[in-house]
Amino acid sequence: MLALHHGLDPFAAAKLRTAAEDVEQEAPDTVRFTRALKEATAPEDRAELLTALWSVALADGQREAHEDRLMRLVASLLGLTDVESALARQRAERE
Repeated sequence: MLALHHGLDPFAAAKLRTAAEDVEQEAPDTVRFTRALKEATAPEDRAELLTALWSVALADGQREAHEDRLMRLVASLLGLTDVESALARQRAERE
């Protein structure tokens, strides 16, 4: 997904994923991690970020209640509405 979304070759995508996982390991919780994402992302790019997160949540073809709850929390912490989250999910489902 990283390679496709960012136009990266597989090696660069793997390197980016590893860096993101390292950052995640250092993030103490969802709230603080999401705050860092919000501060580093322009408001107009947050819906695109949420679409990417929905793509990950839906990658297994299942929509689980705990994933829905987490995505609602993340959307709220990113300053996005339920409608914006639903639109992001719909975009992810079409991809």
